[in-house]
Amino acid sequence: DSEGIKEQIGEVCTFTYQAPVTLEGYQLYFGQLHAHTNISDGAGTVEEAFEHAAGVDNLDFLAVTDHSNSFDSEGNSQVDLGTDLTNVSDEWKQGHEAAAAVTGKDFVGLYGFEMTWSDGFGHINTFNTPGFESRSNSEFGNKSGSTEGYQNYYEKLVEVEDSLSQFNHPGTTFGDFQDFAFYDPQVDQRITLIEVGNGEGAIGSSGYFPSYEYYTRALDKGWHVAPTNNQDNHKGNWGDSNTARSVVLASDLTEEGIYDAIRNYRVYATEDNDLSILYALNGNAMGSILSKQDAVEITAQISDPTDTADMKVEVIVNGGLVIGTQTVTGGSGTVTFHFDSN
Repeated sequence: DSEGIKEQIGEVCTFTYQAPVTLEGYQLYFGQLHAHTNISDGAGTVEEAFEHAAGVDNLDFLAVTDHSNSFDSEGNSQVDLGTDLTNVSDEWKQGHEAAAAVTGKDFVGLYGFEMTWSDGFGHINTFNTPGFESRSNSEFGNKSGSTEGYQNYYEKLVEVEDSLSQFNHPGTTFGDFQDFAFYDPQVDQRITLIEVGNGEGAIGSSGYFPSYEYYTRALDKGWHVAPTNNQDNHKGNWGDSNTARSVVLASDLTEEGIYDAIRNYRVYATEDNDLSILYALNGNAMGSILSKQDAVEITAQISDPTDTADMKVEVIVNGGLVIGTQTVTGGSGTVTFHFDSN
C-alpha cells in the first residue's frame, strides 16, 4: 500500500533546476548591491546616493539597502514583506521613488533593505519585494538560545515568491548564518547571492574585507549562491569609493533584467571595475544548474581593457580544491578546461 511504500523510501523531495541558457542575447552590467543612506545609518539622502552613482564610471546600477529596523514604521502591525508598504512607510516610499526617478536607459536604481540581527547570526539584503520586515518584529527577532526568528524569516522569503536575498559580509564580525544552517531547497531559490568582498575602503586596505572562504563553505553546505562584491557604503561616494563591482549577465539594463539575472545566479564578483568575464559550462551560461554531465568543458572569455597584466584562471571545486589553472596574457583571452565527470 502507499503508506508501506512511503515507509520504505522515506519522504519525497522535489528539487527545481534552473533552465540552462546560452550566452546569446545577454550582456554584462556592472553595479553595486549594498549601500546605505541617512534613511538608516549612512551619510546623505537616498536621492543623493542615486544621483551620485548614476555619474560613476563603469557603474550601471545601484541598490540602496537601508536597515529596515530604522524605517519609520518598523513596529507597525501592518508591516509585511508581501504587502505594498509605500503608503505605510514614508521612508520605504521615498527609497522606491528615488530609485524609479534615476532609472533610465543608461542606469538603474534599485531599493531593497538590510535585515540585521544583533546576536551574531548575520545580515541579509532582500530585494524585489513590495514590503519589508524588521528584527523589531518579535516573529523574526533574535531570541536567546532560539533559532526560530531566523527560520521564520527564511519561511517568509519562500512565501513571497518574487523575493531575492543575499548573505551579507559573512565572517566573525557579523556572523556566518550559523555556518549556513537551515538549508532548504525552497529557501535556496530565494537566497541566491553571497558577498565575497565587502567594504568601502580601497581594495587591499583595512576598510575592505574579502570572504571567499565563506563562499566555498556555503556551496559545500548545499546553497546555490552567486558571488558579489559590494561597498556597503555608509559615507557617500556611492559606487566610486573603490573599484569593487557585482556584475550581472542580463538580457537588458532594467530592474526586471537585473533581478532575472540575480534569480538565475548569472552574477560574478570582481575587484576590478571593468573586468569582463563570460563563463560557460558545456555551452550553458554561468548560473545554470545542470544534471550530471558525462564530461565537462568550461570556457571563460576574459577581457580587461585597462590592464595588460597576466591573469591566472582557476577551476575550484568542493572544499576549495583547485583542479585546473591557466594563464591569460595581454589583458584578454579565452581559456578552456576539459574534465571527465569522475
